[in-house]
Amino acid sequence: MFRILLVEDEINLRNGFRHLLEHIIGGVQVVGGMSNGVEAIEWLKTNTTDAVITDIRMKEMNGIEMMRRLSDQYPELPVVIVSGYSDFEYARDALRYHAADYLLKPVDKAELAIVIDRLKKELLKSNPLQAEVASSAKEGQEERQIIRKVKELIDSHLDQNISLQYLADQVFLNHRYLSALFKSETGQNLSEYLTQRRIEKAKQLLKTTHMKVQDIGRMSGYPNGKYFMSLFKQVVGLTPSEFRDQ
Repeated sequence: MFRILLVEDEINLRNGFRHLLEHIIGGVQVVGGMSNGVEAIEWLKTNTTDAVITDIRMKEMNGIEMMRRLSDQYPELPVVIVSGYSDFEYARDALRYHAADYLLKPVDKAELAIVIDRLKKELLKSNPLQAEVASSAKEGQEERQIIRKVKELIDSHLDQNISLQYLADQVFLNHRYLSALFKSETGQNLSEYLTQRRIEKAKQLLKTTHMKVQDIGRMSGYPNGKYFMSLFKQVVGLTPSEFRDQ
């Protein structure tokens, strides 16, 4: 299954793209839906995708700035720009950062299908086994030891910027293989496990210390206080202050 990360700030458009890709074009799994470039880059630290489809104009970080950063960090990751703007400046910037394609809204489904098919063929040509990594992970002591090591690394670095590539380097594995192996062995994505452990640490600090909420966020691996409070509310159902006071 070809995996795509969607980056679009309009939730209705994002849901529409998901339906178009998964149910009309087919053979595609939308593995994440982010509202801006900041969220997408954060997601990619602990997850993998075969391609990114992104809008240009978004709050926090627009599509062009996200592409600039991705071209440095993930130079082989194809990014397709979808925009309502045919302005030459946008197209020029997209080409500068090696956009896989530049599509104008409203997107023609046949044109999008052609782009997806081309990206699939390029992926298989570069690594024909990549799509089968998860199913090829063998059960056994070695795999379980690797997962234990990864969990220990995460627990001892919760306050730091932990990336999928860093974890893969520590256990001498390809980052895509590690992501698939972790999911196969635990039933969780690495990002889900990391978020779970960080929120658990934050909850413990909220109940056992008088530290400021923003400081607790930093110690739990979230230097952006606004993002920490939003994520905590999303996961726990309460704001950090409400959780502390209950």
